[in-house]
Amino acid sequence: MVVEERRRRDRFLELNLNDRLWANMIRAHYNLLALDKETLNNPVLYNLLKAGVLDWEKPNERLNQSTQAIRLSTAIDMRMLAKHLQLEVKVRAAFSCY
Repeated sequence: MVVEERRRRDRFLELNLNDRLWANMIRAHYNLLALDKETLNNPVLYNLLKAGVLDWEKPNERLNQSTQAIRLSTAIDMRMLAKHLQLEVKVRAAFSCY
């Protein structure tokens, strides 16, 4: 559990900026795999995020030739999406008693 929390929160400060971005893309790849598509309920957003994240299982596919700007945007979007989904769960729980 402690290792998982560190992996989730690691800012990769020991890396240079380009390597930090790649480390965030690796994390985004695994977060995207773990994302419940039913909870997201937005196949267009899911496919756009997938286009910006390198697929480590099929690295030579054409969609995986994302630019640094796309990777940066996707890394930011994945973090914001996680926060949004957490907040959505809290709001649903708060209003489920009514």
